[in-house]
Amino acid sequence: MKLDISVHTWLNAKPAQRVFAALGNDEVRFVGGCVRNAILGAPVTDFDMATRLEPQAVIEALKAANIAVHETGLAHGTITAVAGDTVFEITSLRRDVSTDGRRATVEFTTDWDEDAQRRDFTMNALYADHDGKVYDPTGQGLADIKGKHIRFVGTAKARIEEDYLRILRYFRFHAWYADDVVMDKDALGACRELRGGLKSLSSERVWAEFKKILGAPAPHRTVNVMQINGILETLLPDASNSEGLQLLIGIEEQAGLEIDPYLRLMAMAARDEFAIAGLVRRLKMSNAEKSRLLGWAGDRSTFTPSLSGRDLHIEIYKAGRQVAMDRAVLRAAGAEDPVIRNKWLSIFEQARDWEWPEFPLTGQDMIGAGVPSGPKVGTALEALKALWVRSGFSVDKQRLMAALALINR
Repeated sequence: MKLDISVHTWLNAKPAQRVFAALGNDEVRFVGGCVRNAILGAPVTDFDMATRLEPQAVIEALKAANIAVHETGLAHGTITAVAGDTVFEITSLRRDVSTDGRRATVEFTTDWDEDAQRRDFTMNALYADHDGKVYDPTGQGLADIKGKHIRFVGTAKARIEEDYLRILRYFRFHAWYADDVVMDKDALGACRELRGGLKSLSSERVWAEFKKILGAPAPHRTVNVMQINGILETLLPDASNSEGLQLLIGIEEQAGLEIDPYLRLMAMAARDEFAIAGLVRRLKMSNAEKSRLLGWAGDRSTFTPSLSGRDLHIEIYKAGRQVAMDRAVLRAAGAEDPVIRNKWLSIFEQARDWEWPEFPLTGQDMIGAGVPSGPKVGTALEALKALWVRSGFSVDKQRLMAALALINR
């Protein structure tokens, strides 16, 4: 097979030409995701390359060609090259000497076939040269792409024992590329048998991979298989409700909502502040991620489908826009009555589109009115803000200042 260079212009774009010229056309090939996605007709955004040259020779050749080099993964034979505005991850051909389920000790090789045998899936063990010619050392990659067959290279158990994250990668690839195809029996059996190895992985790796699963167009069938086979219970006991995910995806389709991995995770969990606090801590989420999930779990605003007008806006304001939107969509997903479901969707739309009111007073206003600086300013502001919210945000600055004068008597 040969990729059409006129279609896949990244193959012979100037940055790629510079790398091939520096390392030698016969010594380096594109590999993995960029080749796979080109064949699938999916977007190509990351450029991984494999080379027969050892890392130090790669570094010297690139520097001699005035290509920027960053030693990002030298221990495993990987360097990052930047040619123009394009980033290339270039890894020397290698074979695994030993593994512990999280990391591998490697030796370099000049054998393309040997390098292919240590890769995870047959569709990832495809290489393309500077002319677009595709090489399939396992003899299965091209056929598996055509048949949507997610197959481990060699023995599934052996590949997983090299890195337990490959269990999650298997389900991620199935969700993205083969969600309507029955899973490979051997692969699924190995994932089920070795699922305990997931506990040895770092939280950051687990969350990064699971987030990609949740980012697939319709991952509910894949996630349901994960639940049935004990993967979810091992991985995320506090978020293992695949039915909730399926219901949310139905609402996404109905309302034309964008895919949101965080909202999908919420759909798989109970709105329990203590449980969610444990989940975000265990997955070592970013501060922004923690804030969103804990905001949803801990919100005490009173939302009902009957709310409208001022009362609805007051509850939306108390919750905050994002929390209100999240709660409304999730309630819509769980509503069996289509009338109630549409009312929740209406609340979501109002929370999304409402022009957020701005509280008219500041701390300086308090001090200017004679409130001593310090804690009393905050106390007075909170009291006046509560009054403003109860009024439906209609009390203006003049009336609030009059209320302040009464408070300060």
